[in-house]
Amino acid sequence: MRGLKGKVAVVTGAGSGIGRAIAERLCEEGCRVAALDWNQDNVEEAAAGMIDAGGEAMTLHVDISDEAAVEAAYKAIVARFGQVDIVCSNAGIFSAERDGKVDDLPKSVWDEVVGVNLTGMYLACKHGVAAIKATAGKGAVVLTGSPTGILGCTPASTAYSSSKAGVHGLSRVMAVDYAQEGIRVNVVIPGFTLSPLVRELVADPEVYEWNVKNIPMRRGAEPNEIAGAVAFLASDDASYMTGSFITVDGGLTAV
Repeated sequence: MRGLKGKVAVVTGAGSGIGRAIAERLCEEGCRVAALDWNQDNVEEAAAGMIDAGGEAMTLHVDISDEAAVEAAYKAIVARFGQVDIVCSNAGIFSAERDGKVDDLPKSVWDEVVGVNLTGMYLACKHGVAAIKATAGKGAVVLTGSPTGILGCTPASTAYSSSKAGVHGLSRVMAVDYAQEGIRVNVVIPGFTLSPLVRELVADPEVYEWNVKNIPMRRGAEPNEIAGAVAFLASDDASYMTGSFITVDGGLTAV
């Protein structure tokens, strides 16, 4: 894709699943990648693979809900690479066991999920946009949203759905705020995606079929299928797109 080679991309949640696929795809496109994750072993393994494939990557062990840690991470990225061009704010958590209906949802679970999924997005964008403005001058931000932020398609996921709806609102305001400054802000909305954890949960064919029964394509997405959409939004091929939402969900939200 045009305009990615040589750019510096920051990817949060890069240790596994969609985040790892995004980091690997951007590295393949010629970006220098800063991979952030709370799981140090996972993110180091991911970066080692990118480096072995001939790419340039650095890792940072970061709790995305900790502002001091996020700010320090961006300082380290600029010190290493000299600039930031792209921010892929992807890190998020989901727990079907602990999330629930609003009248039965512990505030501690709400605080944890919203703290990572929405506050963490805000922090990654806050310090990421500041780094873009201070170094590259212009760039692209891609946030990972969710169909649950649009539809009630995952009942009893109050905290998660609310956090993702907040991400969608955050992206719209950012897109308007920075349109004149050359910083584009867009959202990719993945559907049911076969990350390593999800593969374990749907290893039983009957469980898998139940999960895909309402998806027109009748299958889950591979993480690299989501990464392709993120790479497009970060590239110059999407130069007239800001405030846009791309769904990569096998037709789920078309139903």
